[in-house]
Amino acid sequence: MPRFRSQCFRVVAPLLVLSPTLLAQQAPGDTGRLVQRVIVERHDVYDSLEATRWTRRIANQLHVRTRQRVVERELLLREGDMLDSARAAETGRNLRRLQVFRDVAVDTSADGRTVRVITKDGWTTRPYATFRSTGGQRLFSIGVLETNFLGLAATLDARYVQDPDRSLLRFAFRAPRVVNNQVTPSMFYNRLSDGYSYGGAIEKPFFSLSSRNAVLASFLDFRGRVLRFRDGTLSATDSLNRRFTIGAISASHALRASPRGYLRLGAMAQVRRDDFVPRGVPATFARTTTGALTTFLDVSNADFLLTRNFRMMGQPEDVDLSTTFRVGVAVAPAALGYPRTGVGPVLSARTGVRIPHGFAQVIGRANGLLSGGVLDSGTANLSGSLVLQPGRRHLLVAFSMFGWDHNAYPGEEFDLGLSRGPRAFALHSFTGDRQRYSMLEYRYTVLPDFLGSFAAGVAAFAETGGAWYQGSRPRDGQDAGVGLRFAPIRSAGTVGATRLDLVRRFATDRLPGGWLVVLGTGFTFDGLR
Repeated sequence: MPRFRSQCFRVVAPLLVLSPTLLAQQAPGDTGRLVQRVIVERHDVYDSLEATRWTRRIANQLHVRTRQRVVERELLLREGDMLDSARAAETGRNLRRLQVFRDVAVDTSADGRTVRVITKDGWTTRPYATFRSTGGQRLFSIGVLETNFLGLAATLDARYVQDPDRSLLRFAFRAPRVVNNQVTPSMFYNRLSDGYSYGGAIEKPFFSLSSRNAVLASFLDFRGRVLRFRDGTLSATDSLNRRFTIGAISASHALRASPRGYLRLGAMAQVRRDDFVPRGVPATFARTTTGALTTFLDVSNADFLLTRNFRMMGQPEDVDLSTTFRVGVAVAPAALGYPRTGVGPVLSARTGVRIPHGFAQVIGRANGLLSGGVLDSGTANLSGSLVLQPGRRHLLVAFSMFGWDHNAYPGEEFDLGLSRGPRAFALHSFTGDRQRYSMLEYRYTVLPDFLGSFAAGVAAFAETGGAWYQGSRPRDGQDAGVGLRFAPIRSAGTVGATRLDLVRRFATDRLPGGWLVVLGTGFTFDGLR
């Protein structure tokens, strides 16, 4: 039976347990006072006191400041509303989520009746000149990314990417809430050296924790080559042509909703075509079209931590410590193209906790499809993070995760190396339907504000991880080293610090040990699934 997996991850993210007591734990946040005035203050990349150098003045002139209406549409407190600290905090998170500001503050005046929203724009035009290297392998990209086009918080992305497998030319566009201040369209086109893909979505999302309804319609089409790797060989052991098309629509309604949590009911329907032909065989694809339905229930007790110097350096970041559960059921009926009807759970859970000088998170996801009482396909992931910040310049991050897959589609197996997992190993060093990865990194920020534009630090780390197929010997690798960290503090977005590491790789059955210089961005666990 063909494997079922929902592609609308924003709709069908799995869940473990449903606890009806979470919403009952919410504490009231109203102060009993009405908002009499809302003041919005917008600042440029460099404000008037900072723009003393000609280079900074030119930067301000080249940058289009975020428009007033973009800020105002994210406000959750209006004149005449009851003053609520939770809504004020969520307003700040909504604005930071746009990824166009380097700092946001939502304050009330001394009389408790005026809400003052202060936004400081970040530099959003980022030329692409990225480079990642592990030994003899290289991945690079050139292009430009603009996340605040014309001050509208719209994203334009044009880039060329070259990795050891293929090259890619990408164009993408997204404009949040551009239609009637509610609807967000997005689209992309990828021209690959061995194929193409394109797609788009129209979405009316939940604008806040208190929102009642959300709708999403999406489409994706891919035609190209799928490479498969095994046992650490850096050359593909198998190559397939794939024709993949999927369309989906989903809707969710909040049965209960407030700034402190929600209870949401939703459903998703998808139609999917997925065909594979071995390379060398004429690509006359048969049509394998299927349909599936999913229903789910979400419950969340909202809890967010505002911190700095975690993924970025010097800028505020929202960390989601909410206790959130999703439980759902996926149905793949024989009447919609499957050989026989399958039913399975869609589950996920996440929670976090504040600890002295830091926080901890645990996230779990699982889904599967059973047919005739036998597991036909499924996947599961469990990860945990511990973050300690004993001082503003200090950061200690411990991360560990485990993954399991059964009957994965070709090319969708776990795959570690180069830009994901142990950083000193080449692309496709570890592949399979089982994976594990752990890392420990300490960072010290030496220069938190260099020339008012950059931050720099040093780091030490150790990591281990790998992937393998069920029934074979577990394969993993280890490395450790030291490095430098750099980050612009005037830019917007969530791009992590740039890494330049000197790494000692320990030998495996495929790769020798030795010292390497590795260049990358962000934490090595950010791209794991």
